Amino acid sequence: MNSEEFVQEMLEPIHAFCRTLDAQPPAYSYIPLKSDEERIRVMKSRLFNELRAADLFGTWLKTTPELDVKATMAESAHEEMTHAQLLSKRIQELGHDPFDYKPLPAQIAMFNAMEGLLDTCERIAGLSLAGETVANYLIQMCLKSPAVPEWIKQPYRRITEDEEGHGSIPQQFLKRYAVTPERQDRVRRAVAMRMVLFPEYLASLDRWAMGKAAW
Repeated sequence: MNSEEFVQEMLEPIHAFCRTLDAQPPAYSYIPLKSDEERIRVMKSRLFNELRAADLFGTWLKTTPELDVKATMAESAHEEMTHAQLLSKRIQELGHDPFDYKPLPAQIAMFNAMEGLLDTCERIAGLSLAGETVANYLIQMCLKSPAVPEWIKQPYRRITEDEEGHGSIPQQFLKRYAVTPERQDRVRRAVAMRMVLFPEYLASLDRWAMGKAAW
């Protein structure tokens, strides 16, 4: 399979999953939340994601031989930290501690699984292609919804500006480097893994943020 066809094959289940979220947006999008307490809970969880993603990009630098990918990972680590600062500042402005959050078990499992990925292409596929595609889809839902307060939308507009134009970068890298059967198999497995773990994180965040489960 050529690289162009392969990347399109990998995107199909990701986009299909995004479409399933339209009818019932998750708490991650802030749309179904009814109180600021619930919204702060979700923002703390999303802050943790930004910090953990920065950790992963930074950790992977030493073991990424492809110079162009290494440079992008370094930039991404800095960008994730910038986003974390935006969210932590907003949480503090509302009188809450941004760092007293205890990550959900499914959230820990998701990031620990990605940390265990060893190949450049599977790392790109699991964290950036699958994860960021879903996250950015839900950010756009958030920004378009009248149910989401302006104080939430403001930092996410800045995050969206930073992400603009980045969506194609993981695809470009996979087209360039996922050109062997072995690497393509690794990518398939990484995408499949993320698409198993991400829905469970979203479901557990729904339960916890809206007071139906305690962790």
